[in-house]
Amino acid sequence: MQRQLRNVPAAWIVLWSIAAASMQLTTLSHELVNRLLPPAGAHLFGFDAFGRDLLMLTLRASFVSILFASFATALSCILALGIGCAVALLPNRIRFPFLRLLEAFLAFPSLLFSLLLAAVLGPGWTTLSAALLIGIAPGMVRLVYVRSRELLAEDYIVAAKSLGAPPLSIIRRHLFPAAASLCAVKTPNLFAQALIAEATLTFLGIGAPYAQDTWGSLLAQGKEYLIEAPHVALGSGLPLVLTALSLQLLTQKLSGYRAQV
Repeated sequence: MQRQLRNVPAAWIVLWSIAAASMQLTTLSHELVNRLLPPAGAHLFGFDAFGRDLLMLTLRASFVSILFASFATALSCILALGIGCAVALLPNRIRFPFLRLLEAFLAFPSLLFSLLLAAVLGPGWTTLSAALLIGIAPGMVRLVYVRSRELLAEDYIVAAKSLGAPPLSIIRRHLFPAAASLCAVKTPNLFAQALIAEATLTFLGIGAPYAQDTWGSLLAQGKEYLIEAPHVALGSGLPLVLTALSLQLLTQKLSGYRAQV
């Protein structure tokens, strides 16, 4: 029973993603007669302000959020692997200024940076992409860098360097595999951060374009009807919470497996 419960987070993520992808082939009908009707019968989430089935709408919107968060997560991991491993081998006079810059990015509030970007570029995918990368990539870069520095102190890498192994060979044969393993474990957590960041920024009006349905835009719509139709916010918000929680639990599970290896 306990083993089956451990598989629930992964099952939820897979099933919801498949259902969200399948909804992209479905056309949503707008029936104003159903406007803001509560959940009933076959309509488990009820209807939104435009008379659309909220479950189908949430699935369609979440697919966009999942796709964008996947792109941001993958790009963050690629940047972290490349930058973190490379910086670990640089001389101190270059490495230390870079670390101070990285710490500045980590200390600067990502939401404030997003607001500054929106003021300059305006809301849209470009602003959202830059905000997500600035928000989630520096932490992963630091993790990869710290792990790479730990490995560089190992005897077998010290021996390889003393024998004249080039830096690219050390990265490819020693640093990259270990850093990639670390990234694989942390990826679900990074993915959850990207999903929540997208929803937050779009909810505030500085994320996805207004015409694009995402988790954040549905939450923004639900905010307008919290009193008369709370199911609009709950129907779109609960799946996001469950998905983020499942990703966090999956990260813990992967970390446990990695610790046992």
